[in-house]
Amino acid sequence: MPEPGNVVVEIERYWLEAGVPGDAVSAMSAELRQHLSDAEADGRNVEEVVGDRVHFAESWAAAYRGKPVATWNDVNSGKTRKQRDSRRDKILFGIGAAAVIAAAALAGQGGNNVDNEFWRWAWTIFAIVMGIGEIFTLGFFLLPFAVGAAAAAILAWFNVAILAQWFVFFGVSIFALAYLRRYIGRQDEGEQPRVGANRWVGSEGLVLQHIDPHTGAGMVTILHEEWRATALSPIEVGERVVVTEVKGARLVVEQIEN
Repeated sequence: MPEPGNVVVEIERYWLEAGVPGDAVSAMSAELRQHLSDAEADGRNVEEVVGDRVHFAESWAAAYRGKPVATWNDVNSGKTRKQRDSRRDKILFGIGAAAVIAAAALAGQGGNNVDNEFWRWAWTIFAIVMGIGEIFTLGFFLLPFAVGAAAAAILAWFNVAILAQWFVFFGVSIFALAYLRRYIGRQDEGEQPRVGANRWVGSEGLVLQHIDPHTGAGMVTILHEEWRATALSPIEVGERVVVTEVKGARLVVEQIEN
């Protein structure tokens, strides 16, 4: 039988790779640990709380993000978008580092004052144009080139070799592009995920204890978790329900018509 701590660590890793933000994963893990601790105190094991941990982890991640997420198998095989992006970023950082190292090796050679006079202004103007373009587009596409051109302009004003300027331009631009990609992804997502108990809104469950809106009695199970529940009208044990909202520590549910 798996240890509760190992199960939580395994699920945490999946949530992070599936794209759930780190702070949310911390909150979800804390809630899961509390449920497991309560279950252990009641003499129940891990399976009785999470059931199939793969289905449990995938369902909770999908409920949080409000859309389909990478499967457990995709995460373990390295096929998620986050993992592909991570590998691509490492390649970009490697190329950028190589270009900067090459520039450093050439920097001591010095440059021709006449040629550098042209490149000083060329790099400066290019950086300004890219910077202004970024202000109007706000897509983080032109900003890396503005940063790279600004770095090359600094070298030109210090009369560093022109080839070193080009290496720095490419290296710094690639570094900046790899770094800013994470912000591009967040900008594209634009979703407001549901947190805490609100993640259950829209989820279906089963009535464990008769729901009486007058007495406040009622219990439902959703993805192997038990919650106090209320409704506008009585609902019998065994009926399927859907969560419409959360009030305090109770779920507000409606019966699903057969």
